[in-house]
Amino acid sequence: MRPISVLVIVVAVLIASTVIFYIRRWRLKEQYSLLWLVLSVGMVVPAAAPELVEWFARKLDVIYAPSILFFLALAFVAVMLFHYSLEISRLSDENRELAQEVGLLRARFDDGARPRSGAGADG
Repeated sequence: MRPISVLVIVVAVLIASTVIFYIRRWRLKEQYSLLWLVLSVGMVVPAAAPELVEWFARKLDVIYAPSILFFLALAFVAVMLFHYSLEISRLSDENRELAQEVGLLRARFDDGARPRSGAGADG
């Protein structure tokens, strides 16, 4: 096995270990960790079996086999960016709704805290 393949496998294992560490400490939700774990596996497969990349290159009529890996990496980044854009949009909507609810609750609280006319403090 080539040294670069060993390095890629070590990095993939480090990524997977870090993801699992943060899941166990409740710092990363499982739904977000799946993309990172898929990335780890996706790094190990071509590093452990470079002939698989060559086979795909021949089947897809690609002249330079590593360009398939660059394409897959770019596609993965695009999927992650789209996923995070969806999450940001959802969180933005939730944030707006929460701000509106806080405003309504504050208005109710302020109305309830003011003394009403006819109901004096001496009661």
